[in-house]
Amino acid sequence: MRYLRHKIDGTIYEWHPILAVHPNCEEVSEQQAYPEKFIPEDRKGQPPRIDISVDVLEEIKIDKPELSQDAGRGLFAKPKVKRATL
Repeated sequence: MRYLRHKIDGTIYEWHPILAVHPNCEEVSEQQAYPEKFIPEDRKGQPPRIDISVDVLEEIKIDKPELSQDAGRGLFAKPKVKRATL
């Protein structure tokens, strides 16, 4: 299958004759378009080289009931619209 890559933003498209004549598009192979499909066997399944673990944060509890009442006030109320008078 043939693919086109936009030279400026790198977007990959399937080959189309109209896009192929565009000066900012270049034809690329499938391996250049989708390198993740062609990972060498010795690289598959390797652990990531950087630490991507995330610490779990504790949930913050609000002990003051007046804060929770104030936070939910007006969420479902209809907005007041001022109408212009002539």
